[in-house]
Amino acid sequence: MDENIETNEGIEASGATADGETRRGPGEAAGSAGVMFVPLEGFEPDEERLVDERDAACCEALHERYRERCRDRGPGEATGERFAEVCADWLAWLDADGFDPFDCEADKLCALAVLMTDSLASRDALIMTLVGSPDVHDAADFVGFAVHPHAPGNAARMERELNAAFAKPEPPDVERILRGVEICERAAQIVPDGFAAHPLAVASYGMWWIGDARALGTAAHAIMLDEGMRLAGIILAALLRGVVPQWLGRRP
Repeated sequence: MDENIETNEGIEASGATADGETRRGPGEAAGSAGVMFVPLEGFEPDEERLVDERDAACCEALHERYRERCRDRGPGEATGERFAEVCADWLAWLDADGFDPFDCEADKLCALAVLMTDSLASRDALIMTLVGSPDVHDAADFVGFAVHPHAPGNAARMERELNAAFAKPEPPDVERILRGVEICERAAQIVPDGFAAHPLAVASYGMWWIGDARALGTAAHAIMLDEGMRLAGIILAALLRGVVPQWLGRRP
């Protein structure tokens, strides 16, 4: 499937140059990952996995159903249908009062993990719901990223919104991003290894965006589960180079 965020080495899609340096104004120093990142509590990679046979079977069934619908209806229609349903649940969790990741239904977490694995464009669209415009909270506003990621309008919008979010000096909605991280961590806990790497990669992306020191270990865990996990590799490269969103580089 398509890879929007991943294909930009050096986190170019997030506002960094190809050589891994953040875009800065005159006299501004590069952010230091070692200084800016602070640990936050949450799921640790070595915590016990809770994979139930029913959840494993659910993941496999969802995966096969998606493949069948891609063959029968075409990838665009199949992806659009699944993305609309999964993204609606995802956004409801992000915006829920009294959010608790353990209240997320297992079958919906399985659907999230399988969609991220089967459709990288959908995974990237879900990332956009976390770090893109804070005023957009409707799945319909992101479906274009999932179904037609290379359409000129969608590609330009993704680049524009990611660059703008990356360069903002003001903090993002950290609580909302943390919710997304917790949802992805919870999904990774209950699904088989073959579907856990992408949720962990998205979690590491969210952690990196808000300055959570667990980003390094979470990205490494994703790569342990899937050696070809490029998104997690990009996060590791950003951390090693000290590339951080602008708001972290300006914190006292």
